[in-house]
Amino acid sequence: MTAAAALLLGGCGSGASDHAKDTASPSRTAAGATGTPPDASGSPSGTPSDSASPESGAGQPNSAADAPKVPDAQLTPPGGGNFTAQQKKYLSGRVPRGTDPVAVLEGGQEICDRLTRTSAIDKDAAASAIVSGDITLDGASAAVGGLCPDQQGVVDAARGGFGDGTFTVGAKAAPGTVVVPGGYRAPHTSASCTWRVTGAGGAVLASGRGTGADSPAALTIPAAARGITSSGCYAWLASARTGS
Repeated sequence: MTAAAALLLGGCGSGASDHAKDTASPSRTAAGATGTPPDASGSPSGTPSDSASPESGAGQPNSAADAPKVPDAQLTPPGGGNFTAQQKKYLSGRVPRGTDPVAVLEGGQEICDRLTRTSAIDKDAAASAIVSGDITLDGASAAVGGLCPDQQGVVDAARGGFGDGTFTVGAKAAPGTVVVPGGYRAPHTSASCTWRVTGAGGAVLASGRGTGADSPAALTIPAAARGITSSGCYAWLASARTGS
């Protein structure tokens, strides 16, 4: 296991409540960060344990994201006192009524702690954790924007990447569905890492595989591409973009 992977694992034991966590289970984190081969679906095994996070339920009926929120003026710690201006910025519009704001704050701080510890050793590993879904992009964006702005570069690096699976290639990226043409690198792959770029009619334009466990890989998606499929490569980060 790499040092960065060990740090990602360590972030899961910070003691934040289940409601506020936006991180993966230890088994998923260990598998993803070390390049363990994915499951049959082509994605790292496991499911992120962020189902109760306000950011994670957006667009789903009766989700926490849709629930009425505590007004900013009423955001105070249950035991008395006040939140700092930075903490209030993160909590604003994010605490469902009836929810302990401290729990929500702990969830955001846990994300910041994981990103900070990991990026100090390996920024690629921190960005890859977001791309792969170990930490959701929405959760990371909110935490970094409100609590640890020094990690904005990690979120920016993750925003243009994609994980294992099959994606459409288009002019405008859409997380989880559309990838833009350009150069990409997978910093931490499994020994079974493979990829295939297809064009019109499903013609294979390029394909390749990783060189070994936890080894980096690189690919280029040309402007003529229509699809990209990746398996066992964990997370691809954008390197040099080409025009579409």
